[in-house]
Amino acid sequence: MRKSRGFDGEQFIEIPKVGLSSCRKLPLIQGLHITHIGFYPKALHHYYQRPRGIHSVIVIYCSDGKGWLQIENHKVNIRAGEIFVIPADTPHSYGADAKNPWSIYWVHVGGSLCMEIGKAIMRDSWERYEAIYAGFSEERTELFKQMVMTLRKGYSTSNLTFANLTLSYYLSTFINPEHFGQQSNNTQKMNTADKAIVYMQQHLSETVTLENIAGSVNLSVSFFSRKFKEDTGYTPIAYFNYLRIQKACQLLHFSDLRINEVASQIGIDDPFYFSRLFKHQMGVSPITYRRSRETL
Repeated sequence: MRKSRGFDGEQFIEIPKVGLSSCRKLPLIQGLHITHIGFYPKALHHYYQRPRGIHSVIVIYCSDGKGWLQIENHKVNIRAGEIFVIPADTPHSYGADAKNPWSIYWVHVGGSLCMEIGKAIMRDSWERYEAIYAGFSEERTELFKQMVMTLRKGYSTSNLTFANLTLSYYLSTFINPEHFGQQSNNTQKMNTADKAIVYMQQHLSETVTLENIAGSVNLSVSFFSRKFKEDTGYTPIAYFNYLRIQKACQLLHFSDLRINEVASQIGIDDPFYFSRLFKHQMGVSPITYRRSRETL
């Protein structure tokens, strides 16, 4: 026997049409809002099949046990601590493992930005159909509870606004999970850009080439450069220089190092080049920036 609903301790909320209509009219939340939300603990026999998909993005976070998901021709296994986002209008089916059924927090997300949030969460795995490890976080669980409790109070403008602004924060815990739980040192779960950025941060005081950065993630320069820009919007060297100048800002603000010493601290031997790079990014020279700290 398989069932789609009915689990001890379950939570389920479907936003009524009048509530969804309000969400679509409220500027702060019209781009991203909840259509359905719930929690299914130890969901034995949980199963859904949607041959045509649905118009919302489906976010499934597994907090315990395991389950599976079939999307197009891909079978995805989902374990505790992992998340998967199903794109809108995509045929799929999913269910709990028969021996160790999953507990899942799930939300259907509508609005013009729902696909963008899905891509932001899944990153490299959006087109590969792989679950993403997001770890565990009490703060994340509390955010989910806040959304549910708020919506149970009704669908006033204030309740809808609060719940859906909380949704954005909740989803951000999956976009940047190292700030929400146990993933801070788990570089194996980072995507290519994340690993490269860690390498950059560890070598800010050195002369780093594009070949060095690509080599740190074991990719060719051409493939890495293209992938990094897709993920971040920057070329690798431009991003590295951004990190350098941010470090320089800290040194200028909190130390008494001379300008050439600050440049040396971020691996730049030419103070004139450093000044040009700094002004290009910050809009003022290093000297002017340092003087401004007196007014902050």
